[in-house]
Amino acid sequence: MRLRILSIVAALGVACVLPPGAGAGPASAAASSGDVDSIAALPAEIRAHLGPDVSDRGGPFAAGCGSTHGEPHSRFSKARIDGDLAQVTIERGGIAHFFDTLEYRRVDGHWVHVASSGIKQAPRMPPASKPTA
Repeated sequence: MRLRILSIVAALGVACVLPPGAGAGPASAAASSGDVDSIAALPAEIRAHLGPDVSDRGGPFAAGCGSTHGEPHSRFSKARIDGDLAQVTIERGGIAHFFDTLEYRRVDGHWVHVASSGIKQAPRMPPASKPTA
């Protein structure tokens, strides 16, 4: 679901991105168009929520369960900010290697993480028709 929302936002092509260092505080409204290609370009509150153990795009990363040189198991993939909505995709390593898209909203000038409702289940399939003899 989160990936579908990201695809829809990307398809619309309507986005505003805060440039690095824009404004003095979290309520800064300065913006320009485009995707966010580096974790350093994300707003400070989002970076703080992601934590220090996330490698930047193209940086060292342990895709498997082990890391030989202490590489992190999380890596920034891409992000997009559209007004008061931000979506950040993180690559997660380990036995279940996957991409996780996190959603943030700006509320009263502060970026807050929007908790996911979890994995959606596919609708039940109708019963198979019985073959006729």
